[in-house]
Amino acid sequence: MAAPKIFFVHLRRPGRDDLRTDPLYEFGSFGCTKCHCSNLFHPRHAEDLKGARLAFVQGGDDGSRLVFLTPPISVKVWADNCEARWTPAEMPFKYSEAPVLVANNGTSDFPLVEQFARAADCPSLESRLSSRLRSRSSALPPDMAKQVVSVYQRHRRAGGALAIASNYSEALPYVTKVDGNRKATHQRLIRGLRAETDGKSATLNGHVTVARSVGRSRGRRRSQGRTGRCT
Repeated sequence: MAAPKIFFVHLRRPGRDDLRTDPLYEFGSFGCTKCHCSNLFHPRHAEDLKGARLAFVQGGDDGSRLVFLTPPISVKVWADNCEARWTPAEMPFKYSEAPVLVANNGTSDFPLVEQFARAADCPSLESRLSSRLRSRSSALPPDMAKQVVSVYQRHRRAGGALAIASNYSEALPYVTKVDGNRKATHQRLIRGLRAETDGKSATLNGHVTVARSVGRSRGRRRSQGRTGRCT
């Protein structure tokens, strides 16, 4: 069996008063806030992303953990960014229950990921992994991808319903401000992306059609792309 194509997505740690939005697990969506739009989720990577799986990595005081692995994704190409979509839309692990990719105390459920992290020149295992993932836009090596899938599935089965987050904040490493209406937030973000493309989005179906913004200079688009955050 061929190895799955998997991309690690490194999620930033939110501030204590920070309403971080992405990933929108409940709606099977990532990228509406233009997360990673200057690297992995730039439209030039849309073809590579099609049919891949995203492995969401969340750092915290108890290590860098794999909170969610998507099914194969479809890709929506907007003016400045890609959006990943998948079905079924499922909730992630609670951060506290997610399998550990690397931790500074040497704990890891993924030996090949730990080995991968050690190749970076940083003072700790967690910072090494972060360094290797921060601007990465290539898929995992086949052996590592297979291990990520098998370990994730094993933990998902073993943990049961109690290991799965009932709301978005439980997938974060600590309590932050909570968005009380994530459905409305999702709809607002989609409206904004549609407005940028004059109401025309492009779904990737074997080829890429990139819709461009109307009435905006190329320089402005690039500037906004660089400042996009996982809000």
